[in-house]
Amino acid sequence: MILPDALIFDLDGTLWDAAEATTRGWNRALEEMGARTRVTTAGIRSVAGTPFEGCVEILLPELRPPTEALLRSLDVHEKAAIAEAGGTLFPGVEPGVRMLASVYPLFLVSNCQDWYLELFLAKGGLRDCFTGGDCNGLSGLPKSGMLLGLAEKYRLKHAVYVGDTQGDQDAAEGAGMGFAFARYGFGSVTAPVLSFDSFGELTAHFMAGLPGETTARASPAYGGGDGG
Repeated sequence: MILPDALIFDLDGTLWDAAEATTRGWNRALEEMGARTRVTTAGIRSVAGTPFEGCVEILLPELRPPTEALLRSLDVHEKAAIAEAGGTLFPGVEPGVRMLASVYPLFLVSNCQDWYLELFLAKGGLRDCFTGGDCNGLSGLPKSGMLLGLAEKYRLKHAVYVGDTQGDQDAAEGAGMGFAFARYGFGSVTAPVLSFDSFGELTAHFMAGLPGETTARASPAYGGGDGG
C-alpha cells in the first residue's frame, strides 16, 4: 500500500454544510431586489461543487442571464449570512482533521468564492491544520487545474482528493490523483474505488498502516491561496 503524501479536501458536502446560511442570504437578496422566486436549502445543496455563477444559472433560470447587480447582491448577502452563522462541520471532522494534520499535509480545493474559503477557515476553527489551498474565486481555475497546481507547487506524487460529487471524482482523475468519496455528503459518483460513510471512517482509514514515526507536515499553517 502506497500511503498518500497529502490529502486534499473539497469543502461543501465534505467538511461542512453551510447551505442554510447561503439560502437565507440568497433569499434576502432576492426579496430586496423584488424578485418573486426563492431558493431552498435542498436546491443549494444540489449545486454544491459548482462555481458561483453556475449555481445562479441553475437555481434561478427565470432570471437568466443574471445581471451584475443580481450577482453582486447574492454574493454580498450570502457572505453576510455565513459571516453571521457559519456552517456546520460534519460529525467527526474537527477531531479527524486535527488527527490527520499531525501526519499528512492537508489542503483545500473548492469551487467557492475567495471570501467563502476564508470564512470556512475562520468559522471552522481549523486554519492551523491546513498547509494551503485554492478556490475558483482565487485562481479562476477548474478543480483539476487547482489540483495540478498544488501538486506542482508542493511536489506531491501520491495526493488523494476527498470530495462528494461526480465533478470531484472527474477533477481528481483529470489531475492524475487518487479519489476518496465522502458518501455522507451531498452528491453521488459512479463506481467509487474508495468511499466512506462518515468522516470518522475516513480518518481511521488514512491513519491505519502509518509507520511508527509520524511524517513532517509541509508547512506549519495555512498561508492563503496557491492559485494564480
